[in-house]
Amino acid sequence: TPLDARMARSFGAEGIGLCRTEHMFFDGDRIVAMREMILADTEKDRRAALAKLLPMQRSDFLELFEIMAGLPVTIRLLDP
Repeated sequence: TPLDARMARSFGAEGIGLCRTEHMFFDGDRIVAMREMILADTEKDRRAALAKLLPMQRSDFLELFEIMAGLPVTIRLLDP
């Protein structure tokens, strides 16, 4: 998460070896949207949940890259 990246940088991290994106969705409204996506009965419902998740993930990725300021970041994406 961006919070973890910020903490890692404060300890002198020189990059992120593996960013496990599923950890970005454990908090609050995020876990609810993730559950909606996983448990969706229809493609329409799944797409609606994904539409909630995508802006969160994009924002987190941008923040990670800003925090790491050009240092290497390896991201593992969620499987569909």
